[in-house]
Amino acid sequence: MTRHELTYQIRYAIRLTQRTARFYRCIQTVGTFLSVLGGSAILSLMAQNLPNWIGISGGVLLAVAGAAMISVRPADKAAQNEADVCRYTALAAKAHTLDDAALAAAIDEAHQSDCQEIEALRDVAYNDVVTEFGRADAAIPLTRLQLLFAALA
Repeated sequence: MTRHELTYQIRYAIRLTQRTARFYRCIQTVGTFLSVLGGSAILSLMAQNLPNWIGISGGVLLAVAGAAMISVRPADKAAQNEADVCRYTALAAKAHTLDDAALAAAIDEAHQSDCQEIEALRDVAYNDVVTEFGRADAAIPLTRLQLLFAALA
C-alpha cells in the first residue's frame, strides 16, 4: 500500500469510530429521555385526574426503553468507540515518523481492538473521508437508512 492509502485508512477508521460513538451517544440520550418520560407518565397514575391509559402507556414505554438500554448498552459502546478514536488519532499524529511497513503494521495492530462497527455507517464514513481528501466526486450514494444513521451520527 502507498503512504496515501495508509493515511486514508487511518482517516477512515477515525471517521467511522467517531460516527459510531456519536450514534450510540444519541441512542443513549433518546433512551434516557424515553425512560424519564415513561417514569413521569407512571407518576401521573397518582394524580387521579388524568386517564389511566397515560400511566399504563408510560409503564410500557419505561419498560421498553429500560430493556433496550440494558441490552444494547449504548454508553459502553460509545466509550469503546471514543477510545478507538483516541488510538487512531495518536496513530495519525505519529504516522509521519513511521515508514510504510511500520505504519501498515501499526494500523493492523490498531484494528485488532476495534469494537463492533455499524455497517450502515461505513459508507457515511467513506463519504466523509473522500470529501476531506477533496474527492467528493468519489462519494457513494447513500440509502435512506444510511441517511438516517448519518443524521443521528
